[in-house]
Amino acid sequence: MLEFFRRHRGAFLITLTITIIISMFWYGVSQTTANHEKKLLPTDVALTVYGKDYTIADVQRAQRSVEFSQYYLQSYEMASILRIVPSSGGLDSFANLFVARHLMEDLGIRPSNEEARAALEKLPALQNNGKFDVSRGQMLEQLGSSMGFDSEALLDIIKDSIGLRKLQEIVTKSYTASPLAAEKQYASSYQTVKGSKIVFETEAFKKGATVTDEEIKKYYEENKENYKTQEKRAISYVFFENPTDLEKKPLEEREKAKSGVMNRVNAFIDLTAKDHKSLADAAKQTKEKIETAPAFDMGSPPDALKAESNVIDQIFARAKDSKAPAEVVEGTKGWYVFEVTKVEEPKQQTLAEVSGKIKEVLLGQKADEARTKAVNEARLALVEGLKAGKKIDDLVKAQKLTLQPLPDIDIANPPQEVPNSFEIAQEAAKTGAGEISHAVDVNDGKATLLVYVSSKELRKRPDSAEVRKNQVESLSRQERLTLFQAWFKKQHEAAHIAYAKLG
Repeated sequence: MLEFFRRHRGAFLITLTITIIISMFWYGVSQTTANHEKKLLPTDVALTVYGKDYTIADVQRAQRSVEFSQYYLQSYEMASILRIVPSSGGLDSFANLFVARHLMEDLGIRPSNEEARAALEKLPALQNNGKFDVSRGQMLEQLGSSMGFDSEALLDIIKDSIGLRKLQEIVTKSYTASPLAAEKQYASSYQTVKGSKIVFETEAFKKGATVTDEEIKKYYEENKENYKTQEKRAISYVFFENPTDLEKKPLEEREKAKSGVMNRVNAFIDLTAKDHKSLADAAKQTKEKIETAPAFDMGSPPDALKAESNVIDQIFARAKDSKAPAEVVEGTKGWYVFEVTKVEEPKQQTLAEVSGKIKEVLLGQKADEARTKAVNEARLALVEGLKAGKKIDDLVKAQKLTLQPLPDIDIANPPQEVPNSFEIAQEAAKTGAGEISHAVDVNDGKATLLVYVSSKELRKRPDSAEVRKNQVESLSRQERLTLFQAWFKKQHEAAHIAYAKLG
């Protein structure tokens, strides 16, 4: 069951968001009502939709339905409805669901039990090797029961999802994206670009930058808090190494070897935790070897611990004044039981110690400013020159820049071997033939590119018919969703939703 939850943790995070929204709403209500000595009851009206009252219990049940639909069923239709009209405090979201249910009833959308069962058996969460897994279905029923849903209620949740899909189909099924719009999108996405680039690197501008001692001193005084040594910790520890080459041993021998290590670890922990023995005394009694590591900071652990990020994290997470027993942590190669023997607090570094670092920071800042100015001036000159009918080679020469040729770049599939090809393709797609692109920052902001697009070509490709078809379908889905959202917002307004004053 734990593995089942792990596979569906993404949906759980979405659910958690919704749960927090509604929980905070009820918390706010309870705080407000507490001051008025009024106790909320599940039968109290929470909101009215199309003249029908919905109680607090109705809203809470809707919340659980959405949670169950997403977290356990991996079905997102209900959640998508909740997001169409943004929530202003919790209840708006669930009002959307009540509006949708009213519209489904009004339009005669009533999925049958048979439809719901068939849809349930096709849910990805209940599949195993492409087939419905009865055991997962049984587990689902147990989970549903724990949340107050019997078999019929579970089918009702599935019916909601089916109905919401049908509602969207009724509203938008006749709409198809314009072939012209789809063709334009295809042409924009699958062009091949020929061009060149002009590179402006920060490092090149450092040569002309200067930093004075006064600037270094001023920066140090303003940022002194950022220039301290790292906290360091020294530790003593006992390492319980996992048995090696287990895959070469029989199963029984493997399990015996694993149990042997864990028995040693547990026996050691019992001495430190239950009997309150020191690490040294416990090691002496169990004849385990104590290792030590002199004071080190998080970024520079000793060689024996360099691959043990989890252990390092725990060492520095331990409270400085902790009197708790030695801690046990699982590492990549075994278990560590450690205690912190010394803590060296961060110390203020002097100006002399950090002046070199500060100089590099200031040189980088000045170089960045110079690079940005050079890029803007160069682009303006190139854009104006191209508009005036001048050739790019002449313009670049006049600006004392270097135009570096690029290989042909497929917008949809930029060549991975070309540095920054993805960023170049994105900007080139928005730049017309014979034009210069906007600035493109690359290499973590250490350089900027200007891309000159000499030509664009829509080349033949063997899968063009299939790609065009997919393009039409994708664009149609996007526009249908937009249409449905606009239509639903109108229905939401027509529902005359009223929220009860529960305070």
